Amino acid sequence: MSFRVLVVCVASALPLARPAAAQRTGTIEIGGFARFTDFDNSLNISNSLGVGGRIGVFLLPRISVEAELATTSTDSGPSLSVKHTPFHLFGVYNHPADPRADILIGVGYVHNKYSDGVSSTDNGVAGLVGVRYRIRDLLALRIDANEDFMPSPANKSPSASFNGNLGLQFGVSVIVNTIKR
Repeated sequence: MSFRVLVVCVASALPLARPAAAQRTGTIEIGGFARFTDFDNSLNISNSLGVGGRIGVFLLPRISVEAELATTSTDSGPSLSVKHTPFHLFGVYNHPADPRADILIGVGYVHNKYSDGVSSTDNGVAGLVGVRYRIRDLLALRIDANEDFMPSPANKSPSASFNGNLGLQFGVSVIVNTIKR
């Protein structure tokens, strides 16, 4: 293929390409999700499903701040129930992968509360990787994975100097105030 033919083909295809959606400053994302938590082995808590919600605000077209709250009821042994409630606060970069999809990369803070049969809390650093796929301008599917690292865990001991909980989330979001670039 000659260089001239390649240039003509690319130039002809440009009008067909759809621009990636950008979020206007102040755009809000509200969503709910199902969450699977893989707890650190040192916690001796059964991995389990839970639910949660998120709200995010775009500070810049590709940068958002998100708060998430989830809850999971599980057990630690045959007679001890445990309720895990993680709160996340993330700064998220929304990278356009395609006209309808964004790759999400975030870092932030996590506060874990363990209650019911036990009562303790810990704090740490959290990382997030995910994908948001817009079904419509205002409606999106979202899948995320987040890893929580607690350098001073609730169960700190010589054998547990830090904890890491993995969360996998799948949900739906409503995006308000969307524009296209």
